[in-house]
Amino acid sequence: MAINFNSRRRIESLTKIAEGGEASIYEYDRNHVIKLYNAKVSLNQKEKKVKYFISIKAKLPPNVIGCPEDIVTVNGKFVGYVMKKLIGAEDLHMLTKPKYLAGAHLSNKDVLQIMTNFGKDMRQLHGQGILIGDVSDFNFQISGKSHYFIDVDSWGVEGKFQPDAYTEMFTCPDSYALNGSIRFSEENEHYNFAVLTFNMITGIHPFGGIYLPDKKMTAIERMNRKISVLGPHQKDIKIPKIIKSWNWMSPKLSDDFLQIFEKGKKFDITPDLQELLQNMKYCSTHDIYYYSKYNECPICNANAQVKVAPIVAKVTQTAKGPKITMVFSAKDCAYILSNVHYLNKAGEAVHMQTGRKFAVPKGCRIDFSADGKNAYVVSDGAIEIYNENDQKVAVVERAYKSAYVVKNADIYYIDKGNNLVKLAVTEHGNMPSYLGQVYNGLFTVGENGKVFSVSMYTGMAVVKTQDYTFEIRCSSKIKEYVMRYDKVTGKWLFVYQMANGKYRTMLFGKNKIEYDDDIIAYEAQTLSNIDFYNNTIYDPGNGIITGTNIVKNTAKEFTCSVVDEESKLRFNGRGFTIYGRSDIYSYG
Repeated sequence: MAINFNSRRRIESLTKIAEGGEASIYEYDRNHVIKLYNAKVSLNQKEKKVKYFISIKAKLPPNVIGCPEDIVTVNGKFVGYVMKKLIGAEDLHMLTKPKYLAGAHLSNKDVLQIMTNFGKDMRQLHGQGILIGDVSDFNFQISGKSHYFIDVDSWGVEGKFQPDAYTEMFTCPDSYALNGSIRFSEENEHYNFAVLTFNMITGIHPFGGIYLPDKKMTAIERMNRKISVLGPHQKDIKIPKIIKSWNWMSPKLSDDFLQIFEKGKKFDITPDLQELLQNMKYCSTHDIYYYSKYNECPICNANAQVKVAPIVAKVTQTAKGPKITMVFSAKDCAYILSNVHYLNKAGEAVHMQTGRKFAVPKGCRIDFSADGKNAYVVSDGAIEIYNENDQKVAVVERAYKSAYVVKNADIYYIDKGNNLVKLAVTEHGNMPSYLGQVYNGLFTVGENGKVFSVSMYTGMAVVKTQDYTFEIRCSSKIKEYVMRYDKVTGKWLFVYQMANGKYRTMLFGKNKIEYDDDIIAYEAQTLSNIDFYNNTIYDPGNGIITGTNIVKNTAKEFTCSVVDEESKLRFNGRGFTIYGRSDIYSYG
């Protein structure tokens, strides 16, 4: 329904808050403004476009503030539209001003976050066939760390409307047709957004500075000749002293900028921005965040290198080298289940120390307490507890197919209310202790009784240790994982397989994440077979054990004939206990 006025003068009597080439902005009410087109503007096409964007408003990102909400008419004739009022916002251009950044307490990581958000929203708009046209530093706005799109009526829609505006300093040179018109396209906007993003996160236009061989050459001319601040001509370009080094960005992002500015490529850099944003580390020396996969701050040391998986050094075996000794073997053993029990060929769980046997019901797992007195029958939704006389003494419900841990005579599990419970099983009764809540939870318990838990949410995970709570980005459901406590350093290792097949390795210290990378590959099947001791991950392979120190980024390979990918390793500081399919060995 249109908002109708009886005269144009009535609108113009409202408080004017802005004026542009084709329209003026007037205060309408506390939360809205009117965009009134100048009399010289052709209104027929504008009216169609404004009505179209009103019809799809609900499908646009929520920070598209400049979207028309209702048309404005004078005696029934279209003259403009109503949109939300944006209070206290600044042009995106302010992100290139050091004084503004300091006053707004915005770090380079914050600026990167803002541009990443713009990129993600632009991808959504492009997916709807929308072209912004004027991708520039004065056509986007910010308020703190929030980002906004304005001037929606100048946008284009594929097959319906052409964009109405562009800014030459941010426009792909390929956009200009021979007749002087502009070819608007999603690919060209990828170029435009790359130029804008580089400008915002570095403070300099990618074709800025002074080209010393020809000081009169303009930025526009250099854009056409592909002479940016990144390519082979960079030594010929004088950069203002106020511009800080941009070596903090990832090599992939830097190279992709170069591919776009000088090699004629046109692609969306948003995935590069997202990957960099997820891997940032703070340098207190330069008060800047940098790509955390460098082995040190690249601003502090220009020779810093991106970390790669360590080269494995093979350890030569000698006659006096480690010895392999069988410590457990049983003729009826079909499969070693844990350090205290195995599955026999008759389908029974057998406690190694006492020889106690317990039939395994179909679809269930059997665990024993360390002394063998308690047996736990674990089904998808419950845990039944049996005493040493095979009498059922308790049944506890658990979250469907959730994690559980048996530690000595205690059992840890997640109940149906998402509570993490420690149940102490004694001769005199069972005593539950509630250790907090988890959601879609994973957890383990260290040798010291401390708990490490991970709660899974959409796009993120909350990790809790005995000392601290961390939030990490985690885009997929975790199926294959391992958690290990390092009793030497007091740190937690968390490794999981990502959707792309790579493994994310994380090391959690007392109050910070000390390692987070995907460069290490593992042979263990499953991941729970690896062990962690004194910052070193021990991974079983085919006849080898690989020890990778993730702090020193060094690796050694030890030959061991009885180990394979299915072997579970436990390192005690001097040697290994190796749990094979049906035998247990000591190696050391």
